[in-house]
Amino acid sequence: MPIQMPSLRERSDDIPLLVEYFIGRFGKKPERTSELSTRKRFKLFESYQWPGNIRELQNVIERAVILSEDDTFSVDGAWLKEKYAAIQ
Repeated sequence: MPIQMPSLRERSDDIPLLVEYFIGRFGKKPERTSELSTRKRFKLFESYQWPGNIRELQNVIERAVILSEDDTFSVDGAWLKEKYAAIQ
């Protein structure tokens, strides 16, 4: 029985939950950041169209965790540009 699931771009409310889940999954401790920087991060994730759906989100989070040098989680905004996504 097939299950219909809307794409990630149609479920932007799920993105913050998924980001937190993937950060925890890949071994980062939750960081203590201001609410403003957290909102900026989620706005960046929510504004992106996610053509690769949840797998692409997972890969971006995993890459950020691997490349971080300390317990601070950050994502380079260039990773989420349409031009970059088309090259991949």
